[in-house]
Amino acid sequence: MQQKSLSVVSIVKSKTSIYNEIDFNEMISRSIVNLESKGVKVPSSGNVFIKPNVIMGASAKESITTEPKLIYSLTKHLKKRGVKKVYIGDSPVSYLRAKEAFKATGMDIAIKKSGGEFVNIDDESERTIIKLPNSDMIENISVPKKALEADYIINFAKLKTHRIAAMTCCVKNWVGFIPQDIRLKFHQTRLPKLVSEMHQVLPERLCFADAIIVGEGDGPDLSTPKYLGALLSSNDPVALDSIASELIGINRSDLIFDWTAYFDGIGEIEKSRIKIIGQNSTEGTIHVKKPVSVLYNRFPCNIILGGLCEGCFAWFMGPALFWERDRIWEEINKNVGKPTFMLGFNADDIHYEKHLKEGPYFVVGDCPPNKYRNDPRTIHIKGCCPGPAIPETILKNCKIREGDKWK
Repeated sequence: MQQKSLSVVSIVKSKTSIYNEIDFNEMISRSIVNLESKGVKVPSSGNVFIKPNVIMGASAKESITTEPKLIYSLTKHLKKRGVKKVYIGDSPVSYLRAKEAFKATGMDIAIKKSGGEFVNIDDESERTIIKLPNSDMIENISVPKKALEADYIINFAKLKTHRIAAMTCCVKNWVGFIPQDIRLKFHQTRLPKLVSEMHQVLPERLCFADAIIVGEGDGPDLSTPKYLGALLSSNDPVALDSIASELIGINRSDLIFDWTAYFDGIGEIEKSRIKIIGQNSTEGTIHVKKPVSVLYNRFPCNIILGGLCEGCFAWFMGPALFWERDRIWEEINKNVGKPTFMLGFNADDIHYEKHLKEGPYFVVGDCPPNKYRNDPRTIHIKGCCPGPAIPETILKNCKIREGDKWK
């Protein structure tokens, strides 16, 4: 998408707040009419790839994933208009498999009934290597073949808060196109730039955002549902996110993924240069609770922090919140006492010997000083970023045997 083209955002509101009575098909129809009225082209031929948000096996009503009925309705509309094939695929967070997540959310049934085709983009046979011509971080990257070859790519995100990025919607939805190993390696301050580069090689022609039930609080995987009742659509992922942030009370200046894409020449972020149709973006707005990113004294453990990258933070904080919800911390404390977790470069523990006696001592990632990582009395979780090895190693050494205790 070129920044100089007119960025259009449609806002369609549901006619009922009773979720099971919402006419998703009608909302898709109104969105398409709105977009076409402003000259936005909606595909009527060729092949289309739809990228929903299926981060995990949780439902849209839980504010975590894209509503399958919206994907069903959009696919039916596209097929009726003359689109030959509609492919749908996403890659969940690293500890899940796409087929499992699509089945758990009901997305697999919606795809089958609509005449679409599920694509397991985690399968290497469904991917191909391309160059990232404008990148100064990585020369080549694996991308889904059918997305690359499609005549149109449609982005169908879920609007919710995010404990690192403030908010996730259309721009950040492209994280799911990045291979799992690369995603872990760059899950730091570099990830927004890599996501922007993915938008350049896999540009969407249309964007939708399921904002019927949005997520507040500890998103993206443990957010709390809050009703907004909106379906957003656009020809510009940055513009859609910009307007979406206003609908839920998130400051535009906090949208690091969107600003990174905007400065790369993707889309429009300034509201004054975005054409809004349908409902006014200042009407029916809500204010969502923001994620709380504090680690100190939040969980029944010792936390020793240095300069902390977002990768290790995310892979510790996320599971820790699930353990809090599921009372796993109580089991940990009962089994092994009070554990200590050291994260970040230049971290130093002035009560080191005391903490070693209180429970297992985990040194997370390759950033902490060598004297802690190499001490045989600690448990070093190697990697940058170790990703799912963080919760897996913690649970194993805290004698929590069930592998799904953190999912």
